[in-house]
Amino acid sequence: MKKLILIGGVDSIGVPYTKDNKNNQGFFELIEKRLKKEYDLTTINCFHMACYNDNDYITNLITQEKTIEEIKEGQNKMLKKCKYAGVYPYLEIPKSFLNHYLIEKEDKNTYFIESIKRNQVIFIYSAFVNDLLKNQKLSLFKLLRPCRIKQELNNVNITPILKKIEKNIQTLFKLNKEMKIYIVGLFIPTRVSYIRKNLKSLILEINNSLAKLSEKYDNVIFINNENLCKDDFNNIDFHPNKKGHEKIFANFINVYK
Repeated sequence: MKKLILIGGVDSIGVPYTKDNKNNQGFFELIEKRLKKEYDLTTINCFHMACYNDNDYITNLITQEKTIEEIKEGQNKMLKKCKYAGVYPYLEIPKSFLNHYLIEKEDKNTYFIESIKRNQVIFIYSAFVNDLLKNQKLSLFKLLRPCRIKQELNNVNITPILKKIEKNIQTLFKLNKEMKIYIVGLFIPTRVSYIRKNLKSLILEINNSLAKLSEKYDNVIFINNENLCKDDFNNIDFHPNKKGHEKIFANFINVYK
């Protein structure tokens, strides 16, 4: 079997938060399970969660010599920071996820960038929402007030984020020009009607821009997730439930084929 490195540059959208997801499998884990049927697969999940601008986090990963051990240590610190910052009460993080980034012996001597350079690579890239909030100096609680949402959305500027994503894509191709990068498209989140209604046009604009960006590069593929509906979320949560993750996985398979 051919060797493949599967890398997840995935924000919190990729985390299997919800209680209905009893196997704790998000779309990234489902992709991993599928690709194991075809490849001698090594997975490097570089999950990140709102402690940085997400694209800056990816920039840091692909421009600095870090071991897998150092990446996992940073991720565990990130989860701990979120826990004591009061984020967890609003999320349903499974207990097993807190032990997700167990550090193995080989991680100490395995360098992330070297792994990219030397192997066939698929990079799953999901980083937009946190950057959007931070660039606009917004919080979800501020943005989603019924009396504020339209006004706040009118001031949104997505161009700086798109430029960061493209710069990271170019850096990744300098490391390995043959890698394939799958950009995870946004979806209209939550079950709350007024949020879905007001966010729709912005989400479609962002996805259109990401799709155009992917068309500029032979090995960049856009995953369209606009088919997620309100039943793919739990209440006000922006993160997909089990059905939502399965849909994103199916959308990946459609373009992967």
